[in-house]
Formats: sequence, C-alpha cells, structure tokens
Amino acid sequence: MKTPSILLFLGFVLCSVFAVSSYRAEQPGVRLFGTYFSATPIQGYTTQRSLSAGIAEEDASIIRQAYAYHQSADYDLALMSFRAYLESNPVPANDETLLLAGTSAIATGNYAEGAEYLDQVEADGALAAEAWWHLALIDLREGNFAAARDELKRITQQRIPKRIPAMELLDKIPQQ
Repeated sequence: MKTPSILLFLGFVLCSVFAVSSYRAEQPGVRLFGTYFSATPIQGYTTQRSLSAGIAEEDASIIRQAYAYHQSADYDLALMSFRAYLESNPVPANDETLLLAGTSAIATGNYAEGAEYLDQVEADGALAAEAWWHLALIDLREGNFAAARDELKRITQQRIPKRIPAMELLDKIPQQ
C-alpha cells in the first residue's frame, strides 16, 4: 500500500521540478528584472527642499509627501502622490520627480505608466542614464531583449555613474 503512495509522491515532485525549471527557462527577462530592479535612486535622493523649490505650497506639500513615501518604500502611496502632483504640474521643475514617479509605478506593477514617466526625463539631463536603466529593465521584464540591449548600450555610451551595471546586464541578456 505504501508503494503507490511513494510513487505518486515522487511523480508529483518530478512534475513540480520540471514545471519550475520550464518556467524559469521561459522567463529569463523576468528573473533579470527581479535581480536588478530597485526603486531607490541609484544616485540617491536630493533634498526635499530642492524638490519643492519655487512651487505653490499645496503642490510643495504633495511632492514632499510623495518623496517621503518613496523613501519609506511605500510605493503605492508615493505613486498616488506623484500622480496628484503631476496632474497639476505636467512639466515638473526637475527630472527627479519623473524618475521617482516612474520607479514608484514600476514597483507597484504599473510598468507602462512607469515607462511614460521615465520617457519624459531629459535625454541630456543628469538622470537620463538612470531613466534608461529602468526602461531597459521594463523591456527585459516584457521579454523585449532587443530594446533592452539598445537602452543599455545607450547608457554605456554616456558618462555614467559606475553604480549602473549596464555592461554586466548586457552580458546576461539571452541572445535571440
């Protein structure tokens, strides 16, 4: 009586191992995204005072709150606050607002919205390479390896912070 139970159990374990290994083989971009994504800015946070300089007090309060939520890794509330701020300020005073809104969106699974924010970061600005990094990670997650490679190559052609491991990630993207 124990033999059929043991055989069933071993069959279940083998099927589970096969299913997990098949899933991992089919999802290399998702794994790489999970390994490399962090919503924390690579270059660190600026002072809250600079984020809210020169804007109306109500908007300044919203952006300070969004910033605080982001720093405490409460990305749902950070994203809600960034949305509220960007609704009344579609062209923010600095790119950090867009970067933080983008990473908040990505962290909450709103990848398309995150890409929209990151695409608005100035291409020749100080945060461009970091925005491209996150766009490459979104492309990886979606299995668009060619677009991810393009974004990463764009980073390597710039004077980039050494904290962005673009070359390392380029080497890990599967050839297809």
